[in-house]
Amino acid sequence: MISSIGHIEIYGLPIALYFGIITFVSLITTATMGILVLKGRYNIPFKWHMRMAGVTFIFALIHITLVTWQFFY
Repeated sequence: MISSIGHIEIYGLPIALYFGIITFVSLITTATMGILVLKGRYNIPFKWHMRMAGVTFIFALIHITLVTWQFFY
C-alpha cells in the first residue's frame, strides 16, 4: 500500500521528480538567505535560515523515500 505512493504520477511525471524540484528550490532559497546576510544586504534573522534548512531537509527526506519506493518496491 505505502510503496505505491512512489509510483504516483502527476501530468505524466512521477511525484518524486516534483519533490526533487521543490527540494532544489528550497536549497537555493536557504543558500540565498545565507549569502544575503553574509554580504550584509539584508538583515534576515538566523532563525529563518535555520527554519528554511529544516524545511529543505524534510523535503529531501521525502524525495529520497519516494525515489527508493519507486525503484526498489
